[in-house]
Amino acid sequence: MTKEEILQYKRRYKNYDFKNKKADEDIILVVRQHWLVFLYEFLPYIIALIFLVVVHFVLQEYGFVFFPAFNSDLAIFLELVVGIVLWVLFFISWVDFYFDVWIVTTHRVVDIEQLGLFNRNVSELEHSKVQDVTTEIHGFLPTLLNFGYVYIQTAGKKGRFIFKNVPHPDKIRKLIVELQKREDLRR
Repeated sequence: MTKEEILQYKRRYKNYDFKNKKADEDIILVVRQHWLVFLYEFLPYIIALIFLVVVHFVLQEYGFVFFPAFNSDLAIFLELVVGIVLWVLFFISWVDFYFDVWIVTTHRVVDIEQLGLFNRNVSELEHSKVQDVTTEIHGFLPTLLNFGYVYIQTAGKKGRFIFKNVPHPDKIRKLIVELQKREDLRR
């Protein structure tokens, strides 16, 4: 990773900020899971919504035939309740996806993991504490679309930082190793 590439990353995220960011540190990279992971988690909600729409039209058309005491108002109410539950579950899934973020700065790696709607774990690792950085890409689609895992081994409390299903894991590994080398040279 050249110095120019690192400067390009810094310019890209110059307006990005997060809590407890130090005054002398620049954000180099902000990483989220690959979009395909979210699509995979989103797929059951789409299928359930399509099923709900099909059931709605079938009940509107044939409800009285199958159920003589069919009440369309009750059916619409139940469909709306199921729709709202699906929306809430989708929203929770989206929040978990969007707010799971890994931030690489000039001084450290910050792992922000969203756990449900109201819980969040934030861990950080200084570049000087990095012992090893490993990447893994498993499967046909991850290989084709170039996303996988980045493991950062550390001597700290947490022991291992895991970037899950991130795009371009090899670039991230090279960047962290380069920043760790620069940190070693500063000492």
